[in-house]
Amino acid sequence: MSAKVSRKEIRIGIRADGSTIRLPVIQYQGLRGPAVFIGAGIHGDELTGPASLWKLHDSLRGTALRGTVTVMPAMNPEGLNYDIRGMPEAGVDLNRLYPGKLDGYLPERVTARIWEVASKHDVIVDLHTNGWSIPFVLLDPIEGELRKRTFELAEATGITVLEELEAEDYALENLGASLGGVASKKGVPSMTIELGGSKGIDWGTADAGYLALRNLLAHMGIIDGEPVPVRSSLVIREKGYRRKDVWCEKGGLIEYEVEPGKKAKKGLRLARIRDVWGDVVEEVMMPQDGYVVSLNPWNVASTGTSIATIAVRSQA
Repeated sequence: MSAKVSRKEIRIGIRADGSTIRLPVIQYQGLRGPAVFIGAGIHGDELTGPASLWKLHDSLRGTALRGTVTVMPAMNPEGLNYDIRGMPEAGVDLNRLYPGKLDGYLPERVTARIWEVASKHDVIVDLHTNGWSIPFVLLDPIEGELRKRTFELAEATGITVLEELEAEDYALENLGASLGGVASKKGVPSMTIELGGSKGIDWGTADAGYLALRNLLAHMGIIDGEPVPVRSSLVIREKGYRRKDVWCEKGGLIEYEVEPGKKAKKGLRLARIRDVWGDVVEEVMMPQDGYVVSLNPWNVASTGTSIATIAVRSQA
């Protein structure tokens, strides 16, 4: 028997013009089994995740399930409307406001409602984008059986798996208040899936995102089928890597000399920074051996601009 598909909207509040702010929710409910929450768009200008969900919706329609899949395709409706990362006039990153506050200010009410739904599930997946990037899974700091279970689920997606930033940088970026960070504290297996794109849909990684979700559901026994290899994007097969960010010191335009997915030795030149006169004012080098995971698609830099996300060997 096909899964029951339902749609609803969670009311968050009222805008100045009297219209209602709502969070859309789609649920696919089958026979008794595991429950998975999949969210996208907590950053309103990250659109590849929702495109992956279109493909997932098409594949689940009319399919028998052993379990429940709950999808929130637009977790930041205000940001989506204005094509911005946060919310108009709020000036905050919603993915640093979990578990939220039901009677707080608007961004806290949004994240509280999301957490209220997500926390009822056995596994939580949060879809994001990371610029000019290969698709990859990010895993928050976890230990013991939770770590073993989460890594097993992440590897089942068929895309690159990375651990999060080193502890000091993780704390500085307040990632413990992200959806994945809060889920990990509560003992719920969770993963952040980063896809390509920036204020636009990257169709190659949208397909990879869909396959990652499909492979996860198949691994959990929610749907039938064997894992499908991801061929539309590069996949780093080596294990034991974590995310590291590379920044520049000078301002100007970025001239890249590498592409995402490539293995790189320490000292390899990632990019040149050229000033408005066209002169090279900085050469940004690979700080240690690893892989290039993503690059800044804007090509405009000031001091402290992110040049690349790389994967380096974990110290653990």
